[in-house]
Amino acid sequence: MLVRDTENRIVKYLLNEATIQDLDFLSDWILVGDNERIFEEFAQSHYEATTVMNEPDKHKIKEVLMRRMKKDKNIFQRQKIRSLLKYAAVGMVFVTLGYIFHENQTKDPVSGLLVPKEEAITITLENGTVETLDPSANKNVMDSQGNIIGNQKRSKLTYSGSTSSFAEYGNSKTLVYNTIKVPYGKRFDVILSDGTHVFLNSGTSLRYPVQFLKGLGRRVFLTGEAYFDVAKDKEHHFTVQADELDIEVLGTKFNVSHYPEDTNINTVLVEGSVEINIKNEKDKSRAGILLEPGFKAEWRKVGDDISIENVDTEIYTAWVQGKLVFRNTPFRKIRQALERKYNITIKNRDKDLDKQLFDATFDIETIEEVLESFNKSYAIYYKINNNKVIID
Repeated sequence: MLVRDTENRIVKYLLNEATIQDLDFLSDWILVGDNERIFEEFAQSHYEATTVMNEPDKHKIKEVLMRRMKKDKNIFQRQKIRSLLKYAAVGMVFVTLGYIFHENQTKDPVSGLLVPKEEAITITLENGTVETLDPSANKNVMDSQGNIIGNQKRSKLTYSGSTSSFAEYGNSKTLVYNTIKVPYGKRFDVILSDGTHVFLNSGTSLRYPVQFLKGLGRRVFLTGEAYFDVAKDKEHHFTVQADELDIEVLGTKFNVSHYPEDTNINTVLVEGSVEINIKNEKDKSRAGILLEPGFKAEWRKVGDDISIENVDTEIYTAWVQGKLVFRNTPFRKIRQALERKYNITIKNRDKDLDKQLFDATFDIETIEEVLESFNKSYAIYYKINNNKVIID
């Protein structure tokens, strides 16, 4: 049984309110007798009472708390800089989404400042000319001949004819393509000539016709991640080509994630229907897979197979609103997403951390706040060197 004084110290520790004296006491107390088990049970019951927790892993709770306790004992100065955080970085290892915790600023383990690289959004015209798109600008976009093909309003480019029908298009038989490249740390929208709205995530390239032509299918080429709100047109199927995958629709809303570093391509259907076809010269008779709303199709590049599962689509489309949402996600995938969103480099030397699963939601936080939240939930040790985040 816990005596009142010890119980109070543990509660203070769980709430990040422990003093150096509390840490000294607890780090010695937990090593005596059956106190480790008592500590685990108390920590579990504390979180069950204060958070929505599903099957907490007592061993991992203990592991993280012990890591934090060891680290915090060496703190020279603890200064409270905020009473509450609006976000919660939560892990299978420590706390869960929705738990609001106090942030104490430790003696800064960081040896430098993070200054995200500034790279430009570019558009490649039909003749190969590359121009920059300033997301703060309002201007007309012209082709290599000086003809106006679209209008840019800040971070959205709308092509001429986007409110027209195919019947009003010219009779040219040749498709002319543009390519937009969005670097890490940026996002951009493009409304194609048929009215299809494409939201482009960081680190994404989209190649598409300046005008779709009557009688020809609507095909675009994607590397990276994009959310498509496809204009309906029964006579002209819309196809997203991502590597060896063709995602074909008539009119629908869906998300495609296809980054070069990924071993799979994910298609998440929000509304309507899509058919997924794998290009396979050895098996041309392979039937397409019809996806229903609320489901995700994951094609693994190695093995050439597709799995289908029911998912919460908002997790996969939250980035359109500027959010990052992770559920049961390995830290390796999380840091890749952080690198894209903030245009930074994260080098992780802790291989066990890369495998650790987390639940987390971030909205308008800076990268420093995100890193600090993981520091609180997993007691990671990180430093900044030459504008890189290095986790030891």
